[in-house]
Amino acid sequence: MNGLASAAAARILETSKPSPFDFQNNGLIYIPERMPFPNIRDERYIRAVMEEILRIISAAHGHTLILFTSYWLMERAYYGLKDRLTAYPLFLMGRGRLDAIRSFRRSGNGVLFASDSAGEGIDLAGDILSCLIIVKLPFPVPDPVMEYQRTQYEDFDSYRRDIILPEMLIKLRQWFGRGIRREEDTAVFSILDSRASLRGRYRTEILNTLPSMPVTGRLGDVADFIMRKKADSYFMDKEQEQF
Repeated sequence: MNGLASAAAARILETSKPSPFDFQNNGLIYIPERMPFPNIRDERYIRAVMEEILRIISAAHGHTLILFTSYWLMERAYYGLKDRLTAYPLFLMGRGRLDAIRSFRRSGNGVLFASDSAGEGIDLAGDILSCLIIVKLPFPVPDPVMEYQRTQYEDFDSYRRDIILPEMLIKLRQWFGRGIRREEDTAVFSILDSRASLRGRYRTEILNTLPSMPVTGRLGDVADFIMRKKADSYFMDKEQEQF
């Protein structure tokens, strides 16, 4: 077996274990129904993303991590919203900027605009991360292994079903793991990709992969969840807590 074939075989070996956390009571998935198809060349889509981010952050009272698959869209959203989100400290995570994560953790109620690298391997337990926004489903970027795998399929639909979709779902589940890190944590998980909506192409596979928890398309449910699950101190910024 050549190197590429060996790498391809290794990539599809995965194991899944049930979560020890009570997502059913401590989590909520919010998927809006009005989002355009994700296309960063479409100004209407970009505006819709920014408006939805603004609404979700307001409903969650900050405490939000926003994961982007595009650096360009991340920066566009950050600079487009920073003058409209003055109630919360904002942080922009560029390539390799771990200092932004540290600052976000210390902020108490901040909002972190981050690349997909922040979706794995970071621990933001407690109320600091109570709202996770996934702007676009994390489909894999083509690489030599994937290009080799593609040659093993006669049609693209089979390749997408067997390779592309499973890899996206694995990464999406990893991203969801940022939201609830301790047994007492509570969080809202938002997916702004229209392909996860009620008529979306991948909704069934997505919900079957993620931990079982309530799903809503109503932003009011997000606000209600936060109000029910969080203590009074959650709604106070650090300056308020000093008095």
